[in-house]
Amino acid sequence: MADECFDLPDDALVQVLLLLPTSSRRRFRLVCKRWRDLVDERTPERQARTKILAYFAERMAGRALVFDDGDGSRRHAWRFPSYDYRRYDMIGTCNGLLCLHGRSASSSAINAGRSSVIVVTNPITGEAQLLPPVPAAERQWEKFGRYSFGYHPTTGEYKVVYIPCQRRQAVDVVWVFTLGGGTGWRAVPVLVPGASYCHCGEVVSVDGVTYWLNAAFDRVMALDLRDERVTWLDLPPPSVRVGLTPEEGGWRLTSVHARLGVAATTSSAGVEVWVLEGRPRRWARGRTLTEPRGHQGCWITAPHLTYGEYAMSRSWGRTRLYRHKVGSLIGDDGRLLELPEGAAELVMDDGTPYYGNLKTFAYVETLEPLPAIDGAAGGDGGSDDQMINHLQQMAAGRRT
Repeated sequence: MADECFDLPDDALVQVLLLLPTSSRRRFRLVCKRWRDLVDERTPERQARTKILAYFAERMAGRALVFDDGDGSRRHAWRFPSYDYRRYDMIGTCNGLLCLHGRSASSSAINAGRSSVIVVTNPITGEAQLLPPVPAAERQWEKFGRYSFGYHPTTGEYKVVYIPCQRRQAVDVVWVFTLGGGTGWRAVPVLVPGASYCHCGEVVSVDGVTYWLNAAFDRVMALDLRDERVTWLDLPPPSVRVGLTPEEGGWRLTSVHARLGVAATTSSAGVEVWVLEGRPRRWARGRTLTEPRGHQGCWITAPHLTYGEYAMSRSWGRTRLYRHKVGSLIGDDGRLLELPEGAAELVMDDGTPYYGNLKTFAYVETLEPLPAIDGAAGGDGGSDDQMINHLQQMAAGRRT
């Protein structure tokens, strides 16, 4: 049908597609095989390689270091200063956009009702916007709640998800904000009996679904970002869960080759990798990673474990980041794959003492514009405006 309505030569159609935002081109891949092939083969974003982004949430400033997936060289070093004692943590990345959460302990910010702020930015273009805060009643125990940033490939919508803290870690509602949706934060009821969350685990958004662990460590909760309905699925077989609890660093949700994965520490200090596949969804056992020294699972990176053909690991002190060329971790039904440190490629060696939290993300450099955010929060004339100005100047400095 697309070929009948748009009987254009390939070159002309490519020029039309290049005028569209990146997110629109991704949706047009679904029209027909011809369009899919043209978008995949002749638009720059689809040809861009995924890069490794390591984020440090430190007391005085957050840092994001971006490394090329080809030769491992450093491409970018971005700093996010702590204005008004506001510490910035990274929620996630989608199609070149970064989502940051800033939380301040200063009395002035708390009294003004601005102790928490969400910023979405494209560090390449310098575009940045503040989101309106989650309703105040839901933020009273925000340090135990969890945010996530996701993208649905069919609708082309970006969404920020907040899982609030409740007594006994129960979850009866989640809050969702659609960038460009014009409806502000929406309360989405969770109708799953006994739904809960593990505040020590990661929240992972993969392929249009946001996942988190429940408090009993036996189920994965799933929020579909298209219909905004919460369901659940069992974790992999009980034999996987013979290691430590997530709170002790034993197993966690992660992203494996752009699919939901579970990395579980075994009694032998190996890490079993399970990946969610197919329709209906089922767990497939992947390879088991081992390090001779045995770090009890603490060497596994999160929330992203793999980047292309590489698996990531870190040193015990979290100042060194390694990559191991492993190919695909999917399949092989638990076959051992040893990751000796001597054979690993050192990506980062941060010589400064490190006391913050290290996260790793998949990042693709794009010129993706920010969707117009109706009701976007205005600056406070102080720390918020300073951060927006800093992000704009950071991109301007890169272009000069």
